[in-house]
Amino acid sequence: MNKILIQSVIHQRPEYQQSGRWFVLDEEFKWDLSTLQKDVFACLNKAFHIPIIFCDSCEANKIVSALGEEEAEYLQFASGVYWREVGIIFIFKFDDYLPLIETIFHELRHYIQDHIPYYQKEFELDKKRPYEERTTEQDAFAFAAYYLAKFTRQNSHAIPS
Repeated sequence: MNKILIQSVIHQRPEYQQSGRWFVLDEEFKWDLSTLQKDVFACLNKAFHIPIIFCDSCEANKIVSALGEEEAEYLQFASGVYWREVGIIFIFKFDDYLPLIETIFHELRHYIQDHIPYYQKEFELDKKRPYEERTTEQDAFAFAAYYLAKFTRQNSHAIPS
């Protein structure tokens, strides 16, 4: 998806915070976005350049629709989603810091998987499997659990509440 088009669509909405390609479009987001981004990238020892948008699922659907893709109805129950067709991660639940961090790790893993040939094939096969049996989901949950444990060990003194 065209980076300029994505930026244009995002910037048409109220932005409460921005750090690089991470955007907060929800006034109830209470964390410092720059610190959150630094925490995630420090734990992973790598920065990723995919847009991450913190908003509700209705706003995500509006953004995706403005980018020419079909809306999804299942989002109301999700904590986050990597929307492969538009190349954006949306995070919908962000009240508690550690679950937020875990969701970001999980969705970033899907972005990483999208660049690994084995998982590219699995994404298609997983469409036919129940959620809990999907190879990509099992891998993303394991990845998120590993990095959340690492994050907690490294930052136990400084985790916001």
